[in-house]
Order: sequence, then C-alpha cells, then structure tokens
Amino acid sequence: MAISPLKIRVCSLTGLSYKYYQVDVIANENDIVTEIKWKQRTLPAREGKYLLRRNLDQTLEQTQWAIYNTIREIKSLFRTLKTDLDLRPVYHKTDQASMVHLHLGLLAYEVVNTIRHQLKQKNINDEWCNITLIMNTQKMVTTTMVDQHGQLIKIRQCSEPTDQVQKIYRALNYKSKPFARKKSVAPLNKQITVNRPTSQKSAG
Repeated sequence: MAISPLKIRVCSLTGLSYKYYQVDVIANENDIVTEIKWKQRTLPAREGKYLLRRNLDQTLEQTQWAIYNTIREIKSLFRTLKTDLDLRPVYHKTDQASMVHLHLGLLAYEVVNTIRHQLKQKNINDEWCNITLIMNTQKMVTTTMVDQHGQLIKIRQCSEPTDQVQKIYRALNYKSKPFARKKSVAPLNKQITVNRPTSQKSAG
C-alpha cells in the first residue's frame, strides 16, 4: 500500500512525535484534507537506569545521590545567575575588577541558597529559574497623568500577587507587596516628590 504525499508531509511536520501517535489524514477526490484523526500508540514499557561515575569514598547510594543533586542544583543555579547578573562574559580589564565581579555571583548564590533552603522547609522544591518565573508575574505599575492645574501626578503600586506568589511569600514570612502605594505630585517644569504611603498589611 503506497503512502500518500500528504501523509508523508504530516509525518515530516510532526517530527519525532509521530512515533508516539497514529495520524490518519482523510482527503476528498480533489486531495483536499477534510478530516484528521489521531490516537496515541501503545509503546512497550521500558525500564530505565541512571548511571553515575564517581570517585568518592562514600558507599551509601543515598549519600552519593544527594551529593550529585547538590552539584546539579549549584550548576543550574549559576547558569541562571550568569544570565541575570551578566556574569559572563567578563569585560573587565584588571584582575581585581574581575574578582569583584565574580564575588558578586558568589554573594548572589548565598542569598539564593538561603531562600531555597527556607522554601524547602515548606515543601517548595522548585528550581530557581521556576521561582523567578513565578515571582516575575507580580509587576510594579506606574500610572502618570496631568491634572487640570497642570501638575504631573504619578502613582506607583504593585500588582496583586497570584496564588503561587502568595504561597512563596507566606513560606518566607514576607509581605505580599514589597512596598506600599506611593503618589507624587509636581509641576511639569519642576518636579517635587511627595510620598503618601498607605497602610499595607502583610500576607499570611
């Protein structure tokens, strides 16, 4: 039975996922697709094994696995920090400036490691990259307007945190909004900031 060019095209578009799904393309006499049917293929069960090569003297498998996960988390964390803090590449010309730049990364690691340790005590075991994605959903919103008196009004406040963000805040015993609502009023030609913080309750 020959395979139609249309079905070959579908296989090329789906790529490797085609071996996991059976795709049936139904076309009319003009070779125009009218229906596409698919179902998941039944694959044979496979038993996977994870092999680690080591040079440690530890004989307990639990200890070896814990050490490996610690190293893996440190490498993953530094990959994230290198992007967030621009640790790589280093553009400094002197060794002293380069060391200061690298020590900033070590200081950031200590802060992140402390935060993750506190979160793990509350059964939050997400990777740091996932934590930053969750926390980045809360934004600082600045609204600017000019009133009838020609004054520039700026209102700065935090957006409402999502349930996932509030869960992290509660685990760290931190308030749900980093700062209270702030308002500044100033003439357009000369800005004079007047902060009027409102009351703010801590989350949890």
